[in-house]
Amino acid sequence: MNPRLRAVALGLMTIVAVGCSRPGPEAAGGAGDAGGASPPTVVDRAAAVAHAIQADTAAADSILAAHGLTRAGLDSLMYEIAADSALARAYAEAIR
Repeated sequence: MNPRLRAVALGLMTIVAVGCSRPGPEAAGGAGDAGGASPPTVVDRAAAVAHAIQADTAAADSILAAHGLTRAGLDSLMYEIAADSALARAYAEAIR
């Protein structure tokens, strides 16, 4: 695994750890849906890429291209998820 892909994998693990360790106030309320179609799409896309890369790390660039992403685009997507605690929790659940 090259250093760049290893860094992305470490970032994914960090997001999972943060999402699982700090429940927000909406978690106590029960139905804390992020609302709208965009957040689930972002999480679903990132989770699909993560699962595919985990299954075949040698084909990472092809997997990214199939999802319309570059390595920089994946980084941006992961930063977007990490910046929102609800998205981070949803992502953590999606990649389990």
